[in-house]
Amino acid sequence: MPSTVFEAVDRYLATELSARALALALSRGWIDLLAGQGSISARELGTLGRMPQAATQATLDLLVASGVVEKADGYRLVEEFGQALQVRDLLEAKLWFANLVAPDVHEHFEALLTDVPRFMANAKVFELFRYDRCLDVTPENLAATRRWVAYTTTLTRYEAPEAIGRLDVAGYRSMLDVGGNSGEFARQACARHPRMRATVYDLPVVCELGREHVAQFAEGGRVHFQAGDLRGQPLPRGHDVVSFKSVLHDWPEEYATDFLAKAVDVLEPGGKLVIFERGPIKLDGAPLTYAMVANLVFLPFFREPRFYTEALAGLGMNDIVVEWMELEMPFFLITARKAHR
Repeated sequence: MPSTVFEAVDRYLATELSARALALALSRGWIDLLAGQGSISARELGTLGRMPQAATQATLDLLVASGVVEKADGYRLVEEFGQALQVRDLLEAKLWFANLVAPDVHEHFEALLTDVPRFMANAKVFELFRYDRCLDVTPENLAATRRWVAYTTTLTRYEAPEAIGRLDVAGYRSMLDVGGNSGEFARQACARHPRMRATVYDLPVVCELGREHVAQFAEGGRVHFQAGDLRGQPLPRGHDVVSFKSVLHDWPEEYATDFLAKAVDVLEPGGKLVIFERGPIKLDGAPLTYAMVANLVFLPFFREPRFYTEALAGLGMNDIVVEWMELEMPFFLITARKAHR
């Protein structure tokens, strides 16, 4: 039995061929048909997917090898695969992004390890995360930004509970989530703490998409958005929790340090600062699976928590605590308290 939803999904992304076969089966409607009808012949599946019989059989062989389907009077879904289907949004998001970034790793692997600026200049994935498209709210910018906001929102949906469950913020009332994306992390905090209100600070296009997202939830009325650009504008005041979820690794050290300084400045005395981040990928253990290619593309950007704890100590923060957890990769949660005046 997988211990996390990430394990339930990642077992089917063990190799690139198995992941691509699964993505194909999902896109051609095979998985839905098998989930609804049980055992189906290869011929019927090929007809449904408008695929030649040889291609159908090759795809089915890959799905059998990876444990998605089994042969029994035709083909049917393996029972254990149902655990991954229960979090289908996560499964499809991880398949989509892994298949998107794999060509960058294939073609520019040496640069990824030895020349990060060259890798970033050539890797197509960075065309997806275009923050310059997030400043002006236009139909074109909304469409372009929606793709990566949907992906990161899905990841946060399943990552956030581990952090929020460990946060002792029951006595706090107002949260500022910096770079809070669609508001999913702040929304989950508000859902867990009914007296909490949250402000998400992000770029204008992201805020527009975030308002759409949180409006689907009962606690969405307690999540508000303030558009701004942290690189040149101050953060709003009046919050006793300030959080950064998977934000700081995106930025060079000097920017990350400056962002933390701004957060400490506006945090209310006695308030709590929270950093929830991916840690460095461990390359000295078991071989990495294809599922990890989605994070491998960001390999140069993940930092040890010591960078953040030293920065917070230098800013006068107290009670600095680091907790590690294993999700789809190593994560850490840092909390620190601002002294009362």
